[in-house]
Amino acid sequence: MIAKTQAIVAREPTEPLKPNWAMEEVTLGGFGDDEMLVDMIATGICHTDIVLSSVPAGAIGIAYPKIVGHEGAGIVREIGKNVKTVQPGDPILLSFYSCRTCEQCRTEHPAYCDQFAKGNYIGRQDTMETASDSQPVWSQFFGQSSFAQTTVASEASVVNVKNLIKNLDELKLLAPLGCGFQTGMGAIQNIGLATPNDVVLITGLGAVGMGAIMTAKILKCKSIIAVDRVKSRLEIAKSLGATHIIDTSDSAFTTLYEAVRRLIPLGASVAIETTGVPTIIEQSVQATTPRGRFIQIGVPPLQYELSVNLTQHINVS
Repeated sequence: MIAKTQAIVAREPTEPLKPNWAMEEVTLGGFGDDEMLVDMIATGICHTDIVLSSVPAGAIGIAYPKIVGHEGAGIVREIGKNVKTVQPGDPILLSFYSCRTCEQCRTEHPAYCDQFAKGNYIGRQDTMETASDSQPVWSQFFGQSSFAQTTVASEASVVNVKNLIKNLDELKLLAPLGCGFQTGMGAIQNIGLATPNDVVLITGLGAVGMGAIMTAKILKCKSIIAVDRVKSRLEIAKSLGATHIIDTSDSAFTTLYEAVRRLIPLGASVAIETTGVPTIIEQSVQATTPRGRFIQIGVPPLQYELSVNLTQHINVS
């Protein structure tokens, strides 16, 4: 065994869809040749952390106890013998795990790795255990389990930023790049392929939505419509580049489809959905133009199925 550390441990929920988290002492075991020991400096929190520690044991392979967290920023303490990209003392950012050997990984699409669900949502049970009763803990969530003060991380999850940051305060600020900001940015630029001719619709203004707004602004998109129910977030969205806002908590709000069409009669050519709320998902699809691009990011309820009237979808203008 290497050391004891503190971590936010998720136990099986005692109430439906409510995470059961508590700070506990855990014991770290050894790490592999392609892994490293990391002292966490900061971590973001993502809706996925909450969702995947709120489901019953057995659902989509989830088991407890576990340590989640996947927007880590830290300092490398020790490295395995095969690790090439970092040295002890290097500041790093952490993101999702990929196997680096499947067809998707070899063709530079690691987010579609064949092992993505198993390697990221479930993790491993051989590197940590509870200090109180020596119970094995599922860790390396998204290759990192950043809700631990010290953790074992896969090299596949690590980006060395020693030449990019000036101090630890900057490293802390960059933690959300591990998921939230890079997801929003990538959705606009790499998947949505947004251009100055596009009308962009962004539903939900957490880190993903704000990252999408900033990227749409950088790309000089024609219109940027921000949607949320929290007024303070809508104000921030305007300061970051949103040209229109829709407040779903407003008494005058009816449906998202109608609100978007009032602002932009033709609708949005790129829609980024981050809320996971079924009605918002469906209305975002309806508010997208013919030949538009709809990108679903928010995690909906586990049993939700999107139903599309294909005849209407093909013929609506």
